[in-house]
Amino acid sequence: MKTTLFCAILLSTGLARAFDGAPTFTTKTGHVEHTLALSHWQVDARGVPSFDYVYKQHAGTCRFQLTGHAVAVYDEVNGKVELAVFNPQDASGRELPPVVGYEGDDVALTLPYKGPLQKISLRSPMPSALRTQACAKGDDEGLTVDFHK
Repeated sequence: MKTTLFCAILLSTGLARAFDGAPTFTTKTGHVEHTLALSHWQVDARGVPSFDYVYKQHAGTCRFQLTGHAVAVYDEVNGKVELAVFNPQDASGRELPPVVGYEGDDVALTLPYKGPLQKISLRSPMPSALRTQACAKGDDEGLTVDFHK
């Protein structure tokens, strides 16, 4: 299902979803188990949130992992940080809860703007060097995994 995203830039007021501890999400696609662990939530002096992530794939004897640090997508306007808050829509055009985009070395993640961490999306372009190591190869557009609690 393709989701159309409409981007709205909202002033950062500390409402971007923080988390406590190290929440872990797991889902299975075909024979591959996907796990995403988040940790070390922090907000820098400018108000930009970030966190560490560990994404793993497991299928039989295959093991694959991406780790890194993800930083919120933002603009700085007149010396103030504005987080990029997206208003996604489902295939029927119904508005879904807003999300904030985060970027890491090899991934892009979306987390809820407010409320509990119920859904997190992970996207990776999976360059050919990574694709050959992965348990789930993805498609020509890369890897996309949605995690639900």
